[in-house]
Amino acid sequence: MPKGTYAPMQIVELHFRRRPTCDYAAVKGRAQEILQSELDCPDPATAGETFLIVHKNHPVKYVDGQVPAQTAILAIDQPPKLEAYQQDIQQSWRCRGAEELLRACKETRLVTEMMARLLSPKDRVSLFHGVLRAMIEVTKPDALVFKHSQQVVEPADYLAACDRDPILRPGSLNVRFFNISDSDGEMIMDTRGLAEVGLHDLQCHFRELDPTQVARVLFNTAVYIFEKGPVIESGQTVAGIEADSKWRCQFENSLLEPKREVLDLDSGKPYAAGKR
Repeated sequence: MPKGTYAPMQIVELHFRRRPTCDYAAVKGRAQEILQSELDCPDPATAGETFLIVHKNHPVKYVDGQVPAQTAILAIDQPPKLEAYQQDIQQSWRCRGAEELLRACKETRLVTEMMARLLSPKDRVSLFHGVLRAMIEVTKPDALVFKHSQQVVEPADYLAACDRDPILRPGSLNVRFFNISDSDGEMIMDTRGLAEVGLHDLQCHFRELDPTQVARVLFNTAVYIFEKGPVIESGQTVAGIEADSKWRCQFENSLLEPKREVLDLDSGKPYAAGKR
């Protein structure tokens, strides 16, 4: 994991209009099919508020021993409060009806990774999405909230993309957009979803550029980093918007929450904003 990286974990909330029937044996069986890997779990018949799926073929070595990576499914005992999701709603570019979806929901289940921090980013994303996809197929939620990438996703939109690599599915990565008030048209865009799997998110502080094109640069660079690893260093460049343009990279503290070290992309004069 890169030094100074903000690195919590992948977390997705499944929201339901009515109390779901959680057949955990079916979830485990479907996850095994998806991952093509043998899984372990407690007796599903005795499952309470928490159900653990153990990835027995993915042990993680810690100083005091070895523990297999796990994915936890938890029941939330309080109904969701819409006001708590305003930032997620605002950054949900693929889901324009995000607020309406969440407003109708009364029940929540949470899927989160556990004991997986030392696995490779690709293994972490693969294992997590294997269980997440199984949980979505079995329980049929009405809305998904990807907390680690800060966005609301329609379950049908997610399932329709399951023929793609997990990192390319809705929810895995997000490019956020913010206008800077009291400025000369300054904007900030960043990614969410890389720091949570042990890599650096990206950031760009700019003016007079098309945000859609900046978002494309950030997203494509984020996918490249996920596929190749932390291979971009300070002082190196990545392809900008124009075919022959090069944007200089520099590790910096993020301008936006959550505070973490990010790889800042400098779009150069006259477009770059802020001080570097």
